[in-house]
Amino acid sequence: MDMLMALAISIGVLIAVWVKVGTMASLLVPAGIVAWALFYAAGGKTQGLQKVIASTLSGVVWVWLATSMTWIVIGVVGFVLVIQSKVRALSFIPGAFCGAAVTAWAAPADPRGYVMVVVALVAGAGLGYLSEMGAGMIAKKA
Repeated sequence: MDMLMALAISIGVLIAVWVKVGTMASLLVPAGIVAWALFYAAGGKTQGLQKVIASTLSGVVWVWLATSMTWIVIGVVGFVLVIQSKVRALSFIPGAFCGAAVTAWAAPADPRGYVMVVVALVAGAGLGYLSEMGAGMIAKKA
């Protein structure tokens, strides 16, 4: 079996489980799917996982801070999301913006809401990693 077919099977199974379990746990399923896609956009493997988790969670933190202030702060946050990419773990700029956008979309009303965004983003990135590993195992067997 080629790697694309193995990846399709791995992702198909895992996304079905994610949608069911994520919904049952009241997680933001779309946030997890965004992080999952970012995992592949960041190049996959352990480095992609690390980049996605660090950058998306930085977006959550910056939006949390920005929403408690004026619209001017949003511009400052946009600047910070880019400039923080000088730090290796935060070098994946799309992850930071996606983490920020998902957090703004979710509009958490309390700290628990932010935690739920974080859990969904980390789970999604982790599922990306797991689907890559699963596809590799399936492709090797065939």
